[in-house]
Amino acid sequence: MTLSNIMVSLDASSSTTGRVRLACNLARRFDARLTGVAAQNPLPISIYGKGSYLDNQIIETAAAGARDELSRQEAVFREMTSGYGKARLRVYEREPLECVVSECARCDLLVARGLDDGDPGDIVQALSPAEIILRAGRPVLVTPSDLDDLPLKCAVIAWKDTREARRAVADALPLLREAERVLLLTVASAKAETNAGAAEAYLKSHDVRCERVELSETTNVVEAVIRLVRDEAADLVVAGAYGHSKMRELVFGSLTHELLTTLRTPCLYSH
Repeated sequence: MTLSNIMVSLDASSSTTGRVRLACNLARRFDARLTGVAAQNPLPISIYGKGSYLDNQIIETAAAGARDELSRQEAVFREMTSGYGKARLRVYEREPLECVVSECARCDLLVARGLDDGDPGDIVQALSPAEIILRAGRPVLVTPSDLDDLPLKCAVIAWKDTREARRAVADALPLLREAERVLLLTVASAKAETNAGAAEAYLKSHDVRCERVELSETTNVVEAVIRLVRDEAADLVVAGAYGHSKMRELVFGSLTHELLTTLRTPCLYSH
């Protein structure tokens, strides 16, 4: 398993520069193709409404604005990937989320924007990492705005014996093999076996040695992940995403949402 095709989503926010640089550094590390996806819908329904009457001047002005923004994003991509011959950009004047999800069929990993930068860019067209994770069908590396590299000195696996977590560990293998240290974080449970031994054996069979860290059942998982990341200076978290029904998550809350809104470290999510 390796990363042969990495994709990065671009948008109007200032965090795009660092995100593209991080994705390009990853692509260089794995000698992978890098595809940037820039998309801008000139006439988003969320502003103009479905079936709205629009005169030619509105349409022309919106189209020109979209082209200008796409040109800015293209300039950022060209600058951040300068000298890397395997980088290419795909540009669309269409709804960004649909374009990114469709392009995920081409990649092994998508690098996407986090929720921490306080700069929505074009708030109407901002890509929701939650929607991307749910729809991509690929692992999504969500990156904070202030980082432009992924050193992989220490990785933390937020392990729970679920389909999503198992998928995340498998998807993350290329990155985990590059990490100097891997910590397998589990939370003890009286109701279910953590099955951490099986996860450890799986990692070992793929040449990834890990250290197990087990916490008590009363532990707040998000706080525990953040604390461990801070104490160990970890630069990557691996986690399964959205393992419960939407109704359950509405009632009891979503661990994935808490991580997305709280964690300030790159996190690879798989659904």
